[in-house]
Amino acid sequence: MSGISVREGALARWLGVGVTASRIGFREFAAFYTWRTWVFGWFLRLVTQVVFFSAVGSLSGSGERVRYLAVGNASVIVCVEALVVITTTVRERDQGTLALQVAAPTDFAVTYLFRGAYCLLIGIVSGTLVYALATVFFSLPAPVPRVLCVPFFLGVIGASAYGWGTFIGAWVLRRPGMQWLVLNLSYLSMMAFCGVNVPTGYWPSGITFAAELLPLTHGLRALRALLAGSPASAVLPELGTEALIGAFWLMAGVAALRWAIAGERRRGTIELSA
Repeated sequence: MSGISVREGALARWLGVGVTASRIGFREFAAFYTWRTWVFGWFLRLVTQVVFFSAVGSLSGSGERVRYLAVGNASVIVCVEALVVITTTVRERDQGTLALQVAAPTDFAVTYLFRGAYCLLIGIVSGTLVYALATVFFSLPAPVPRVLCVPFFLGVIGASAYGWGTFIGAWVLRRPGMQWLVLNLSYLSMMAFCGVNVPTGYWPSGITFAAELLPLTHGLRALRALLAGSPASAVLPELGTEALIGAFWLMAGVAALRWAIAGERRRGTIELSA
C-alpha cells in the first residue's frame, strides 16, 4: 500500500507542476497575441491556406476533389500549431529558464511538455474553427452526430504531431538558428506526403512507407472515413494507429530531450543561446 501511495503522490505532484507550467505557457501566449492580432493575423492566415488549396481543387470541376483538399488542409492546421513546440527549447534557453528548470527537483521533460501544451490546445480550437468555416464555404460533409467527433479526432492528430515536434525540438537545441527552417520543413512535409492534398500512394514506395510512420497520415484517413459514414471497423483501427505513432514519437522525444540536456550539462553550455 505504501508503494501505491508514493506513486499516487508523485503523480499528483507531476500533475500539479504540469498545470502550473500550462498556465505559464498560456500567459506567455496571451502576452504575445491579443485576440485581434490572433484572429486577424494568424488565424486568418490559416483560413487563407485552406481556402487557397480548396479553390485550386475547384479548378478541376470536381466537388469531391474540393472536399478532399478542404478536409485535408483543415486537418493539417492542428499539426501546424502543435509543431510550434519545436521552438520551445530554444526559447527556454534564450529566456534563461532552461537551466532553472533543469535544476528544479521536477523532471524537466514534464515542464517542457506542459509549457508547450497551449500549442496543442490552440491547434485543436483553430482546426475545429477552420473546419467549420470550410464546411460552410465548400459544403464539406457534416453528418450528425459524427461531425461532433471532429475535435476529438483533431486532438489525436495534434497530440501525435506534438510528440513528433518534441523529438525534433530536442535536436534543434544545438542548432537554434535552424528552428524555423526545421519547423516549416516539418509541416510542409506532412502537407506533401501524409495525404493532405494527394493520396499517399501517389508518391514512390519509399516516401509512402515513411509517411505511414509520420503523424497525421492515419488520423486523416480515420477522419475521412468518419465523415464518409464508414463503419467503426474502418475508422477506429486508423485512429488507434495514429495514437500509437504519437505515443512512439512522444517517448522518443522525451528520450532525445533528456539526452540533449545531459549533453548540454556536460559541455557547460546549457545557459548559452547559441
